[in-house]
Amino acid sequence: EASEDISTMSWAKGLSGAGLDELNQILRREGFDDEAKAQGSQRVVKPKRKRRRILFIQTGGTIDKDYPRKTMGYAFEMGQAAVRRILQKVDVDYDVKVVTACRKDSTKMNVKDRTTILKICVQCPQRHIVLTHGTDTMLQTAKFIGDAVKFKKRLKGKVIVFTGAMRPEKFSDSDAMFNVGVAVGALDACKPGVYVAMNGRIREYKSVKRDLKSGMFLPKEQLPKKKKTVTRKKPLAPRARL
Repeated sequence: EASEDISTMSWAKGLSGAGLDELNQILRREGFDDEAKAQGSQRVVKPKRKRRRILFIQTGGTIDKDYPRKTMGYAFEMGQAAVRRILQKVDVDYDVKVVTACRKDSTKMNVKDRTTILKICVQCPQRHIVLTHGTDTMLQTAKFIGDAVKFKKRLKGKVIVFTGAMRPEKFSDSDAMFNVGVAVGALDACKPGVYVAMNGRIREYKSVKRDLKSGMFLPKEQLPKKKKTVTRKKPLAPRARL
């Protein structure tokens, strides 16, 4: 019966007798009998691959600054999370979620705002977190999260990366997209902890300081050392003779 089935197939035309029987034996030996064909025709459903989940937390800062008003506007305003526009331009192999903790200039950020950010980091199920933050007080907030001893156990196993921009993401010459890309790459490369991704560098928050002259975030050991100023005591004025 199997020989008759094979003979009807286009690629078996011209075969007959011993040749057809030999081909039939080869197919059966290799497992291509009718039963195997029936099983192979069924669609094999592969288990769905788990994609890494990333949580982006918006806090405001230069990266989110926008100039939305076409009339009666005179200053920048904090707009929607810039990271949403960045992610729309690229293909990422992650499950992404974006939440807003606050929309503030980082110089106006207070303990209440930082506590809100900390709670989000502690309570979220994601192990990989990117925080977009203003550059002026980024290190203070990173220290606040990193030094949260009370929540150390609940933050254990999470990689938290701070990043931002020197110019708004809306600007054509902004460094926002580059910095966010470095931060996302750091999630795979870094051990659990709190990091800062700025100026093409990824460092643990404890080992970073900002050079106030250039505005760059540098390793502490690379910062120019302050010259010690020696203050000489002024000689005492001679006492007047009575």
